[in-house]
Amino acid sequence: MASNMSFTQTRRRYNVLKKIALFFSIAFHPVMLPTQFFIFAACMCPEILNPFSDINLLWRFIALIFITTMVIPLTMLSIHFMLSKQKLNLKLLYLQNRKDRIYPFFHTAIFYSGITYLFYFKLHLNVFICAFMSMVTVALLLVSCVSFFYKISAHVMALTAVVGYLFFLQVFLPDVNIIVSICTLILIAGFTASSRLFLQAHTPLQLLFGFLAGILATCSCYFWI
Repeated sequence: MASNMSFTQTRRRYNVLKKIALFFSIAFHPVMLPTQFFIFAACMCPEILNPFSDINLLWRFIALIFITTMVIPLTMLSIHFMLSKQKLNLKLLYLQNRKDRIYPFFHTAIFYSGITYLFYFKLHLNVFICAFMSMVTVALLLVSCVSFFYKISAHVMALTAVVGYLFFLQVFLPDVNIIVSICTLILIAGFTASSRLFLQAHTPLQLLFGFLAGILATCSCYFWI
């Protein structure tokens, strides 16, 4: 009787932890981070989003980011798997298989590079916006190239890159105080990495290489800012 109660409690605890891990994996999925970052920037440091100082223009710009960095890539991914006659499911969209990552990441990187080119050379947006988009492009190129040989954590890579970018902002814009935000994001990155381990989506070494790839992607910002 006691052993049955202990097993039930353990099972319930496991289910709760699994739900928490799934929450962090979904809430901070790499495809959502650009939109989340620009919402954060609109609230905490809107000066980096000039010339979108008007509130209506600002939210239109964020809507544009949402469509171009989340809706379109997910649509392209779904079409790719449909054309390859693979049954769509949550596991497939998570790109758990290393070989399934190469095509989507590479083509998304090309799409992002086009957006960055449009933002910088055609729309002449400020360097902070273009640096962030180029960082995302470099991160996607890195993970697509590495995926030919090895699977790394895209979650950890993306969160590490965003943390590094916030450090750049703090250095180059000392009047903007985002230290608390940086610390919060580091905690989120830690919880997300632990969640990926708990769900057995990655090994510790894959998380480490994701972290290193994120640092390399962040270094690309140095050439912009």
